[in-house]
Amino acid sequence: MNKNICKLIEMERLIIRRLHVVIFLYVLLMSSGAFHAQAQSDQQSSTGLLKKANIAYRDLKFAVAADYYETYLQNMQGSQDTVIAKLADCYLQMREYDRALREYRKIYNNGAVGETQQQKLKIAELFARKGEYRQAADLLIKVKGYNTKAQAYGQPKMLDAMKKDSLNWNLSFLNINTPEREFSPCLVGNTLLFSSNKALPTRKDAFGWDGKNYSHLWKIPVSSISAVPVDQMNDSTLTKVQKSQTKARQLAEVYEQGDTKPMNSALGLLINKPTMKGDPNSIGSIVSGLDKIKLNAGAISVDKNNKVYFSSNYPKADKKGVNRICLMEAEYSSTGVSKIKQLPFGDPNSYSVMHPAVNSDGTFMVCSSDMPNGQGGYDLYYTERDDSSKPWSKLNPLNESINTVGNEVFPTITTNGYLYFSSDAMPGLGGLDIYRVLLKDIINGNATPEHLSYPVNSSSDDFGWTQDSTAVRGYFTSDRVNSNDNLYSFYFEIKKIKGKLYVEGFVFDKQTAEPIETATVFMLNKADNKVTVAKSDKDGKFRFSISNQGEVVIKAIKKGHSDDCLSMTTTVTVQDEDIIQKTPHDLLLDKYKIGYTWKLNNIHYDFDKSFIRKDARPILDSLVEILNTYPINVELGSHTDSRGSNAYNIALAQRRADAAVAYLINSGIDSQRIKAKGYGETQLLNKCSDGVPCSKEAHQENRRTEVKVLSLNIPQPKSPELDLDKFKAGEVVDKDEFPNGFFDNCK
Repeated sequence: MNKNICKLIEMERLIIRRLHVVIFLYVLLMSSGAFHAQAQSDQQSSTGLLKKANIAYRDLKFAVAADYYETYLQNMQGSQDTVIAKLADCYLQMREYDRALREYRKIYNNGAVGETQQQKLKIAELFARKGEYRQAADLLIKVKGYNTKAQAYGQPKMLDAMKKDSLNWNLSFLNINTPEREFSPCLVGNTLLFSSNKALPTRKDAFGWDGKNYSHLWKIPVSSISAVPVDQMNDSTLTKVQKSQTKARQLAEVYEQGDTKPMNSALGLLINKPTMKGDPNSIGSIVSGLDKIKLNAGAISVDKNNKVYFSSNYPKADKKGVNRICLMEAEYSSTGVSKIKQLPFGDPNSYSVMHPAVNSDGTFMVCSSDMPNGQGGYDLYYTERDDSSKPWSKLNPLNESINTVGNEVFPTITTNGYLYFSSDAMPGLGGLDIYRVLLKDIINGNATPEHLSYPVNSSSDDFGWTQDSTAVRGYFTSDRVNSNDNLYSFYFEIKKIKGKLYVEGFVFDKQTAEPIETATVFMLNKADNKVTVAKSDKDGKFRFSISNQGEVVIKAIKKGHSDDCLSMTTTVTVQDEDIIQKTPHDLLLDKYKIGYTWKLNNIHYDFDKSFIRKDARPILDSLVEILNTYPINVELGSHTDSRGSNAYNIALAQRRADAAVAYLINSGIDSQRIKAKGYGETQLLNKCSDGVPCSKEAHQENRRTEVKVLSLNIPQPKSPELDLDKFKAGEVVDKDEFPNGFFDNCK
């Protein structure tokens, strides 16, 4: 073999051997130094996590930031309030509302002192989303400019008034909904346009804000839409729109920076860059011409001349790394969108203009903007022109009856002359609520917004209204399911009830199952806080007439008895004949009759002792509960076994009875209601009398305490609210005439 080749082979072998040695030494060094470096490594790791989290948070990549913050907090001890506040804000921005409230409560438990005005507002709205309006009101009343909304949250009558015509609304959940966001529907003829950040047919870079796709404009023929009535939704309906288990994130406040793209800073490149899988089976199709827009596009409006207006991002970010939003105009046809141009509104460096709503003639437009010197976060502005060929005028704000300290967003102008929009600062049910006002009233300067009734509005975000030419059918957006934006259809029909509807039930004695006559039965209608009175008949039956659907509470009371109550939802339907709706169960009232006697099981005494044994205390505690519940006077009779003289056993039994009564008095029972009686060995339960040999267990059976009802003469409270003779069958009274909590805890 050539000598040079041999030298090369030998050199390669030497290099490989040296490489193996280097690798071995490296592993050895790493292993031997691991324990010494662990503490320093952990510290560096935590510092690195927090640094990455703060970079992601600054760049508005809340999904990434939340993961880093969570991991960081798992390894840290001591006060971390600043980090927890940022984590809570991340979850709020991603619409993980339960998680956001969980984190806020760690710092500001139930509204403790310390929150900023903005945090009070955020936490109040989180409470409202859960229907906890009292807590929301307590926080919101402290936030400047939100007094009227706080008052609505704190007054059940105002909340009930927001459900005034709920019977007339029929809502359905659309088949085009996905685990992603579908929002801002717009009817154009027989086609429904809508925005969605659902997956495109192929994989794309995701939005760092929430790890989801950018918003695109989609379309679908109305004939291809199917829907499930909201009251018929079940688990199978919701399966297709439930969040995935792979840390799915939902886009945040779409009226703020939710339609914008955060800038990828140099440091931001160090953190994860999310992507989103493609889905070739999505229902609907991308609107041609807008599919080339790299960032978000949505909130569309079309005039009769087929001019289309929509929101999109400026191509470049401002100094804060935010691609702000501008208005675009284009031509629309069945083949797509063309001739796209930017309208002369907005400022890419300081504020956004978005959510255009144009009238049919294309001469009047309303939009939302956070430009300086507004009333609040986002306000509504209008621009007009003489005809659709002329340029638009400058933007002018709508008056203060519409713009608030909060956000007014997602306007829509309908063909019957109304402006629909959403606000989060006007009195409502929570989050964004939908309102409407006549355009002519806006022009005349006397606009008074009208709140749309439940179930259109809810405690969640409701926005993005569109309707057909009949004005009774259409679509809107709500995130009431899984805190995720979905599309709903509505149909408004004033229901006329020809027949009468009744709620019927029975009152029975709990012990004997016998009907109870002349029990006073109250029905609270939660819609208007009115209470209707009925009396049970000889069969124990009662009946109420109802005229609206919703939750009612029914409570039965009779002197000398315990009370019982239940809650149920009444359902009003259009019918020609009377319909009776049964209560879900009977009302059972308990009464201890005079002379009724029962043994306190397992309350025994040690031989020749009168103290209360530890194992007897729970039994006596149960008697305390009975006496606190039922208006009865009782005797506690104590019995001994036969060992010892008669006189001694009578005295011992009296001491035992006295000890039991003392225990009850110390537990808060009035001494006038309890009598102690020592019977000694005069009422044995078995054959173990004097001279009869018996086991210890047989003798202990005779050492017992019994309770006997002596009378039912405990006076009822003298407050006029509980004077049952005052209430007459058929009358209707206000809930305020009853004590606080009178209708609580009824199931």
